Amino acid sequence: MGKKTIKDVFGFWQIKSAELSGKYEIPVIHGTSKIPDDLVLFSNCGKEKHPENKAVHFYQFDENFINCLESEIKLSKKLKVFKRFQSVILPDYSIYRDMSLSRQIFQVYNSRAAGNFLMQNGIRVIPNIRWGDERTYEFAFSGIDKWGVIAIGVQGAYNDKENTESFENGFYKMLDVLEPETILCYGQISAGLTAECCYRHISVKTYQTEISKVEWSNKLFQNGLNFSASFADAELQKKTEVMPMSVKQKRI
Repeated sequence: MGKKTIKDVFGFWQIKSAELSGKYEIPVIHGTSKIPDDLVLFSNCGKEKHPENKAVHFYQFDENFINCLESEIKLSKKLKVFKRFQSVILPDYSIYRDMSLSRQIFQVYNSRAAGNFLMQNGIRVIPNIRWGDERTYEFAFSGIDKWGVIAIGVQGAYNDKENTESFENGFYKMLDVLEPETILCYGQISAGLTAECCYRHISVKTYQTEISKVEWSNKLFQNGLNFSASFADAELQKKTEVMPMSVKQKRI
């Protein structure tokens, strides 16, 4: 009778050959230095026709990617798609201030564990940094190389005063700890944070969110309608102005 194998239900397959960092043993991530021209949503990456200079991102509801990332079979199948892209930004597992601290640690761990699996399978990755309140500073930046390229999601950061304060305090702490060379921002950071990055000689590249892309597209469409209406009015005016002359010429 053959040896019985134990099913891995704890995700150890994600951290094979991983370096672990800090008190909480967060998997270490060595990111790429390449800057993507644009970002493509994980849910849409399989349909992308020109992925060469783009990065996959996970700035969406967790429910849209958890089932894939936490299944070795599903994530292994996705590797072929990821390899078409320049890089993959690590998953953005949500962290809320009212989560238990243990859960917030686990969310950071999940992101880095998935990132380690991608890294071990030849995918170029970009660390995604996500923090909550001051308690998360102890592990949120753990295992990330200093002076590198990192990514952050700005969505929801400026919804209210409390969120803004928490986000910006964590942002300053991130600069102090990681001293990044470049920050990729999914969404727009404040003028104050931009100025601070400029002062520290840190490059900031901003990408449109999916919502802003839709808003921009709608705006262009509306402007197009307005232009078409204005153009039609102008043409009608020209015809109206020319008509008397045409009639006069016919009479002559």
